[in-house]
Amino acid sequence: MSEKKTPEQVVQLQLDYYNKQDVAGFVSTYTSDIEITEHPSGNLLVRGEDELRERYAKMFAANPNNRAAIQNRIAFGSFVIDLEEVSGRDNREPFQAVAIYEVKDQLIKKVTFLEKEKE
Repeated sequence: MSEKKTPEQVVQLQLDYYNKQDVAGFVSTYTSDIEITEHPSGNLLVRGEDELRERYAKMFAANPNNRAAIQNRIAFGSFVIDLEEVSGRDNREPFQAVAIYEVKDQLIKKVTFLEKEKE
């Protein structure tokens, strides 16, 4: 039996797969009923493993240089909050994103992305 992972280790593993653009590995770190939303709009981006796989497979294929680097991380119980700098996406300049991960039974159950207010 494998050693139990902390929520922070689960989120880091997910990020490692993301940066390798390993869709199968990435999806394996999430529950089958994963929900990814934006806050404060409540916009639902992903519901379920199939949508997650489809969305990220397309993004990785379209953005082969896409990467995320952690600028700051807070681990708090079953939650991990990351400030990420994302680069290599859609010919955009690097940008920051905040993701709040909720981990249950060593899998990511919910992700909330904070929307930055328009300036």
